[in-house]
Amino acid sequence: MSDLATERYAAAAAPEALRRVQSFLNTRSTGSPPEVDLLASPASANSWLRTLQWPTRPRLTTDDLPPLYELREALQAQVGAARTPSGSLLQPDLARHLETLRWGMTLEEGRLVLSVEGDGWHLVAGTLLSDILLAQQHELWPRLKACRNPPCSVVFYDNSKNQSRVWHNTSVCGNLVNLRAARARQRAQAT
Repeated sequence: MSDLATERYAAAAAPEALRRVQSFLNTRSTGSPPEVDLLASPASANSWLRTLQWPTRPRLTTDDLPPLYELREALQAQVGAARTPSGSLLQPDLARHLETLRWGMTLEEGRLVLSVEGDGWHLVAGTLLSDILLAQQHELWPRLKACRNPPCSVVFYDNSKNQSRVWHNTSVCGNLVNLRAARARQRAQAT
């Protein structure tokens, strides 16, 4: 499955269980130079949805975009919270989104499946949140991280054994941050 949102940043792709969430977070305009926000219009948002092999519904409208922006920011804050000092973790307010969603249980191939009811942004948000719930149960959620290069913050999947990756792309952001730190040390030593 092709993921335009994540591939444009050359970030490590999450496993299929988290791929939609990672892609949703990477629809933002970020990077240097900034990429286009894939949720900027209903046409680009629907095009993004189809690349992830979502069914023909939902079809997003202009009214669906503001709640999706809010959800994206709340989830980005949660993923980015790992970047902050442990005493000041961010607590995004997802409760408001959860209150507006309606859930049901279905039986698929002998397994219970949580499914969201509704259409438009409700269907997208519910699907993403149920993907997160499943990822948390399988301990995959902590591996989804935001790049520590502040202007970047691209979301990547940390597949390292000890979960120590901090940049979405070491050759881009890692080298840039390390070079800045080395130059700052050189300036400090020169004075």
